[in-house]
Amino acid sequence: MTAIRKRLASYILREHYGDIIEAVGNYLISKGARTLREIIHETKLKPEQVQKSLCSLIQHQLVTFEQNNRHQTVYKIEVDNILIFTRFPRVIYCAKTLYGDVGEILIEEVLKHGAMQMSVILRVVAARMVETGVVCSEGDVHEVFTSLVDGHYLKRLANQVATEKDRIQGEEMQYVVPGGIVCGVKRKQVSDDPRKDAKRQKTGDNSDSDKVAADDGILWHVNLSRFHQQFVDEGIVLAIEKKFDPMAAQIAQSLLNMKKQKRDYSVSASDPVTLYELVNDVDDPGLDQTRITQYLGLMVDDLDHIVRKEDEGGGGTYVINIRKSLTALCQHTIQCVVQERFGSSALRIFRLLLQKKHLEQKQIGEMAMIPSKDAKELIYKLFTEKFITMQEISRGTDYAPSRTFYLFSVDLKHLSRMLLERSYQTLGNLKSRRQSVLDENRRLLDKQERIDSMIVNLKAEHGGEAAADAISDLQELVTPAEREMLMKLKITQARLEHCELQVDETAFILEQYLANQ
Repeated sequence: MTAIRKRLASYILREHYGDIIEAVGNYLISKGARTLREIIHETKLKPEQVQKSLCSLIQHQLVTFEQNNRHQTVYKIEVDNILIFTRFPRVIYCAKTLYGDVGEILIEEVLKHGAMQMSVILRVVAARMVETGVVCSEGDVHEVFTSLVDGHYLKRLANQVATEKDRIQGEEMQYVVPGGIVCGVKRKQVSDDPRKDAKRQKTGDNSDSDKVAADDGILWHVNLSRFHQQFVDEGIVLAIEKKFDPMAAQIAQSLLNMKKQKRDYSVSASDPVTLYELVNDVDDPGLDQTRITQYLGLMVDDLDHIVRKEDEGGGGTYVINIRKSLTALCQHTIQCVVQERFGSSALRIFRLLLQKKHLEQKQIGEMAMIPSKDAKELIYKLFTEKFITMQEISRGTDYAPSRTFYLFSVDLKHLSRMLLERSYQTLGNLKSRRQSVLDENRRLLDKQERIDSMIVNLKAEHGGEAAADAISDLQELVTPAEREMLMKLKITQARLEHCELQVDETAFILEQYLANQ
């Protein structure tokens, strides 16, 4: 694990959990798996603080635990799960796009708590919807919750200490919503002492404190792998739309959507779909069987090979080649970086090397139609920045320059790893900058927060109209100059957050490409 990833993980822990959990997380990141006693001793924190920190990290699937050779429980931090936190805004927006405001708030709550009971989720989300002025019952939330589970966007949290038999059974039930659960209904809690139960029944004591939720012990969490699959599918459809047209993108969307639930997240291709199934699924009068066949032929013959024809059965069976699609998305992402950093002429050289694999300097200049001097300068600039590699092939054993060929090429895997690390470094810099801006304006932000809190209390106690004068006086405590500073701070923070999302999109494509090679 690189120092860049450790630094970014530390910033994320501090931003979301505070200094204490950051200290525990940094210790586990630097030292690896450790026992509770070692963590307490090395971090110099109180045992209660370390225990609560570990509980919080475990609930958010950021720390796992297991038994070592000495039968001691050791805790190990999952840095990759921490780095995904920068993708949460995109996950929440995706849920809103697919399932509306209820889906957005539901996914947001589960991400915020790490894992939650279904009954608690329904109650909390329904209350938040009412606060926003939308009439929404727990039954409405239950319907969206079931849709998210059916779409595999939510799943049950696996028990880390379960036996192998229970683990297999849990995998079979991970997308099954418990039946017979009525929203808001609790069942009686049965104690170990029958005399207490008899006394409670005799006195008629049925208070809520002696009842538990009907789904007690079943926790649900967000299935980020399913969201990642959704992001990849959206990227493939968008790439096909840019290369062809919206009708071709609609055909690709149907190829990806059909049999989506049966598709494994790590497979190299989607499930085969026949032409007959595709014609029945596409709901567009302008796309009949003849036009669909023509579009499929164009996409199959394309150089990127995103769509592949498997056989001739059923009018032809077609699949989306996920691995080739990710390679094309990765190449497009890197090409954007090359154009931004080195210009359009360097991009022409880079694309030529991607297509021809290995070329000499003279060949590159001639085929890219760039003057020899400019081509040489651009080639060695790309080589210095490690965007292209050079291989020496000598006709003799002495490697004399006059008898040696110097071939330039693109090592896509190596380049992707390098740019991924730079993306993580950029994310760390952005988070550090955002935190420093907040620290510089901490006094002003605290003042605005106190005034806003006082205004909310006045509105709650006296009403908005009755306390209008007092509210106006409080608002005047912030001078025009301070208001202007707050506005500039808000704009700066929004820009930095937007940059983080853009960099994370780049990192996501590179991650998925490397994971599927």
